Amino acid sequence: MLESLVDEFERLQAMNATIEMPTSPIDELKRSEGPLDQELEFLWQDRDPSGKSYDLYLGRISRNPVVRSHATGKYFMLPWSQIIDLAVEKGLGEK
Repeated sequence: MLESLVDEFERLQAMNATIEMPTSPIDELKRSEGPLDQELEFLWQDRDPSGKSYDLYLGRISRNPVVRSHATGKYFMLPWSQIIDLAVEKGLGEK
């Protein structure tokens, strides 16, 4: 089980698209929106088991899910086609 989770994690990392945001001394809420911020629609905020905060967005045009780490400012996006591929691999289409 653990081995399959590690394999899945490595597979997701290979598909990962990270985007680094420039650091700014200006408070995040007061920062003017850049092109990436305008493309994202905020959905909700959550925390991982260690307590780190993440925001979940949908791309306004692509509608792809995007996760942003509060700690690093990095973004992770996984296209719907790859989510469907993962779901099929996990048996979603089987009876």
